Amino acid sequence: MTEKSGDDIRTELARERNALARERNDLAVNRTRLANRRTFLAWCRTALAFMTFGFLLEKVDSFVAYQKIDVPARVLTELGLLGKFAFVGGPVLVLFAGWRYYRLEKELGFDSGDLYVVPELILFGVIMASAVIYLFFL
Repeated sequence: MTEKSGDDIRTELARERNALARERNDLAVNRTRLANRRTFLAWCRTALAFMTFGFLLEKVDSFVAYQKIDVPARVLTELGLLGKFAFVGGPVLVLFAGWRYYRLEKELGFDSGDLYVVPELILFGVIMASAVIYLFFL
């Protein structure tokens, strides 16, 4: 009789350990999802910084003209091209970040169609569109 109760206790302890392991696994998956989202947002911030830097490089000629500094026109042209390159590199980074975000979400098994990044992408698109209009059409 004591042998059977000892087996019951061991079985019950094993079930409790399995339940704890499952809970910890869920926590680990949630931490991974949150880390994936933080990484996506960090890439978006980096892309915005790229675009800001590109915008500043594009407008160096205005600053130089205001300060009345003699800078060769070739240098200003190259800075303008580098600025446009950096400015266009921002959206490329966001596209890469979005692709990476969704790929990892699918690997984790969360392909339920939850689009948590849509607000960030809409905001980024509006910023990008207004900046493109400013740089190339005004």
